[in-house]
Amino acid sequence: MESLQLAELQLDALKEVANIASGHAATALGQLTSRRIMIAVPEFTVARADDIPEILGYSHERVVVVAMHILGDLTGALAFLIPVSKAARLSNLLLQRDLDAADALDEMARSALAETANILGGAYAGALGALMACIVMVSVPAYGVEPPDRVLTRLQKSESGDHIGLCIETELTCEGELIDFGGHMLLFPSPASLGVILDALQVRP
Repeated sequence: MESLQLAELQLDALKEVANIASGHAATALGQLTSRRIMIAVPEFTVARADDIPEILGYSHERVVVVAMHILGDLTGALAFLIPVSKAARLSNLLLQRDLDAADALDEMARSALAETANILGGAYAGALGALMACIVMVSVPAYGVEPPDRVLTRLQKSESGDHIGLCIETELTCEGELIDFGGHMLLFPSPASLGVILDALQVRP
């Protein structure tokens, strides 16, 4: 796709898919934690991959990243990014413990955060698949901690063509907690798959 100038209807339709997926993911995470989880999508941005670190607002921080490949009738890459400090707090919530940030991201935390991203990624894949009546799956998640620009470089190398990303802000909150755990889902459909998605929404320019 050569232009980032998506019509307002296109952005609204894509954000609605993200909202549906977030609702499904919140339900699954609530069952996992036995607490009420809410996930909102306050911002949905379409941007070139090189511009995304600045859009995220933490381009110079190290982040926890959980990356997956999109498989099936659509192809591409999907990643969940969250600043290390927020990832530590989220892992403490998931594991019902209270460790300092320096100790919180241990093996158990990595597993819990990878499962959280897997739930989110699976929900987004499922929402897209339901919309288009096709099969969309995600691969086994890969966990890492690194600067956002390195993450995006790797994701770009896994795809071809003009690297356009859908940047989905995830405002994740938990009942009884005063903080927003934040994070972003980044979806990089292959050029052909992005066209298929927009065609399915019947709002392609």
